[in-house]
Amino acid sequence: MQGFIVTLLTCSIAMSALALFYMAITPLLAKRYSAKSRYYAWLVAVVGLIIPFRPHFNNPLIKVTVPSKATLPIVQIGNGAPLTMPAPVENTAFLPTIQSFSWWQIAVVVWIVGMVTFLAYHVIKHYCFIKMIRRWSDSVTDGQPFSILQNLQIEMGVTKQISLYLCPCVGSPMMIGFIKPCILLPHTNLDKDELRFILKHELVHLKRKDLCYKVLVLIAAAIHWFNPIIYLMAKAIDILCEISCDIETVQNTSIGMRQHYSETIIGVVKYQSKIKTALSTNFYGGKKEMKKRIFSIMDMGKKKTGLVIVCAALILTIGTGFAFATNAAIASPQERQEPLPGYEKFGISYNANNKMLFNGQLVRYFWDGYEIELGSSATHYDYLNEDGIIDVHTIRSIIDNRDGSVDPFGELTAIVAYSQQEFDGRDINFLKGNGGSPQTTAIGNTSSAGGRTFEEIFSDYKDYGIEFVASATGGIGNVYYKGQLVKTFIDEKNNGGIFTLQSVDGGSITVRTVYDASGNLTGVKVQE
Repeated sequence: MQGFIVTLLTCSIAMSALALFYMAITPLLAKRYSAKSRYYAWLVAVVGLIIPFRPHFNNPLIKVTVPSKATLPIVQIGNGAPLTMPAPVENTAFLPTIQSFSWWQIAVVVWIVGMVTFLAYHVIKHYCFIKMIRRWSDSVTDGQPFSILQNLQIEMGVTKQISLYLCPCVGSPMMIGFIKPCILLPHTNLDKDELRFILKHELVHLKRKDLCYKVLVLIAAAIHWFNPIIYLMAKAIDILCEISCDIETVQNTSIGMRQHYSETIIGVVKYQSKIKTALSTNFYGGKKEMKKRIFSIMDMGKKKTGLVIVCAALILTIGTGFAFATNAAIASPQERQEPLPGYEKFGISYNANNKMLFNGQLVRYFWDGYEIELGSSATHYDYLNEDGIIDVHTIRSIIDNRDGSVDPFGELTAIVAYSQQEFDGRDINFLKGNGGSPQTTAIGNTSSAGGRTFEEIFSDYKDYGIEFVASATGGIGNVYYKGQLVKTFIDEKNNGGIFTLQSVDGGSITVRTVYDASGNLTGVKVQE
């Protein structure tokens, strides 16, 4: 969920930058390249907005952090014997009464509501427009306009059946309909040449499937409804659509015919109405747009095909994965963070800097575990950030094993904050393992029946001078490194699993394991 929102925002920002750059250089490109190629270059950007995912590269220009799935720790459970212990007393004073929602969840809900509202508005508007057209339009099945339309269809090779209507509700000619296209003409006096220009213009739209293009633009705008640059981009596409269609309409014609066509466009200005829909072509788009169109129509200079523009747009769109990359795609397993399954719904989330939050507050210490005995505990998952302002822990249900023992790792029922007194009294050095740490055994999804004894666990380290001696007076025992009593032994594996043990008789050194890049144990070292 977090990754999707960040990817969406990253795509929107990257494509907005690309769109602004393209709009800025359009006047220069217009002097050398055809309007049609510039029009279809926008199509690449539109598809890039609809499909926000890009191939990522290892050295992005801008790195955007997004959480990804964390690896569950490896199972390392004491001697595997059932733990007989009293059921803990839960501190219900801090139990949440209302399920917390993360900012990511709220963002997704707002995005979905905005997108649905945007689409609903345009669908309803189009439906009302169609309903109005059906009510007030008169079908044209004979006469000069119909004859001109049929002749143009034969001339342009358009075999699809097209309906022609006269509609007093529209101020300028337009085409609507995907399955059954129809051309709408206003109730104005148009001569034969003007009708030919208008109908040919709309048939060019039909042959190029411009209505399908407009649907893609509408979808892109719906997905990125929160981005104002997208609306500027949609307007630029709409203008270029009409300009490129004009140029195809007057292709291979004389300067006189181009002037007559320009006069036809100017002639519909006084009939322009505000009734329109996003899913229609628009023969006239406004006074400013008309000026650009007339300049393009009267420009008889030869322009380059412009395939290079389309290819450049494609490369730049794909290249946004280089300029903007999400941290999830390039981070090492140790850098990636995300609430483990079940934590998020109780208020745990991560901010843009990969720092854990609890109900919006920066977490210093998070612990999901239980006490085995004095100085000994089992940990499912823990987290430490010295800059945090709150310590939290989980509360789980206790499962009765019906053999005189219990399993304290039942269903997660709550995540609560430690008291301020506990927060102030907690020694960070203990948590870091520098001045001694609580004896813990990290566990994840248990798959081994019965687990392993501490003697069996420490046999993995004997070749590196590590020895475990069980305590004869109670407690778990002591760890020795080359004969020296170890205060804390820490085995932190590359995959995130961690096993620690604190000697019951104290000690003066902390020893850590060393692994190579492949995850193989290569030795141990004394922590400075």
